[in-house]
Amino acid sequence: MQPRTRDGLVLLLVGVLLGGGVAWLLGRRRESPPAAPRALDAVPAGAMLVATLDLPALRASPAFASFLREEREIPGLGKVRDVCGFDPVAALTEVAIAIPAAGEGGDFGLVAAGAVQDEALLACASKVIEARGGRPVVSGIGSFRAVRDSSAEGHGEIAVRPGGPILLGGGAYLRAMIDAAEGRGGNVGGSVGASAAHDDIARAVGEGAARVTVVLTPEQRAEIGRELALSGSSRSPAASLLSGGASVALGPEIAVHAAVLCDAEAPCAALGAELRAARDTRAADFATRLIGFGAVLERIAIAAEGKALHARVKLSAEEAGVLVDRLASLRGLRQPALAPRRPPAQADSEAPPRGDAAPPPRGDAAPPPRGDAAPPPTDEVVTPPRRAKPDGGAP
Repeated sequence: MQPRTRDGLVLLLVGVLLGGGVAWLLGRRRESPPAAPRALDAVPAGAMLVATLDLPALRASPAFASFLREEREIPGLGKVRDVCGFDPVAALTEVAIAIPAAGEGGDFGLVAAGAVQDEALLACASKVIEARGGRPVVSGIGSFRAVRDSSAEGHGEIAVRPGGPILLGGGAYLRAMIDAAEGRGGNVGGSVGASAAHDDIARAVGEGAARVTVVLTPEQRAEIGRELALSGSSRSPAASLLSGGASVALGPEIAVHAAVLCDAEAPCAALGAELRAARDTRAADFATRLIGFGAVLERIAIAAEGKALHARVKLSAEEAGVLVDRLASLRGLRQPALAPRRPPAQADSEAPPRGDAAPPPRGDAAPPPRGDAAPPPTDEVVTPPRRAKPDGGAP
């Protein structure tokens, strides 16, 4: 081989190697980072109920942001930041809650995904257990590390691995969640993310910042059928239900979409007629209208579409915020900003007399008193009537 030919081949080989190396490096740079774990990937297949929350979307919504921005507290211990030095919820992006079907171990499971500080979280959980008089024990389960209170067997455990997710559950169900997260589930796919039944109802209600799906097992459907037969309602369309769900989509308007899937078209149509009648009755109820839900119920559109029954309604962000706040107050989730309540003994001693006594005057701004509630305060000074002397003279 001529020297010039040999040198040319060497240069060509070097160029190919360099070009390939540069291309490999560029390809490595273009590779996307590993996908963050999804909360649904750790929910075991066969779950009856699955609820998901998109936390960034909820934080950005005026209607729901106040609930996520409030300082969280650990009952009896104080604020989470004071106990742990950080708030684990602040960096989370997704939460999934699962309830297994009857007969499975554990009552529920919770999965949280996001920027997880695994060591800090385990230390925080250990502090909480110790502060409550327990004995924290940290153990390894697969790629996860779990902490539990060894003095309270049978209670829940928290498990986490670097990068997440965080798992909260009890007993066998926590192990099933770990198996699902690691792809070792006993069912096809290992997680509810591969469940065709949950996927069907999830498609029916659509995407949302909050979504819940419920899938009945064959045993549960059979039990519903037996109960309907015992009550003389064996022909009820409820016997045909397969699954149900609802989603809340956030935007300029808040769209709520609920749906149920039936095993035939006729039962879905019959169920739709029953729900429309119940909606109209409930919307006309005085108590419902008083708290502001009557007008919303009237706007719910209920329609059967083949083997699916859909209910849809849209609200403005301001309207949704008011309703969420009222509902939270009614359910005791938030204490309304009112004056402190008086002790029961004081309230009873100042209660207005019953019987034929005339009620205090009412203006347009104050609701009528109910039951034994004390009358609203007033700035008017009321002079008691002067009583005549027995002899008829002036008092």
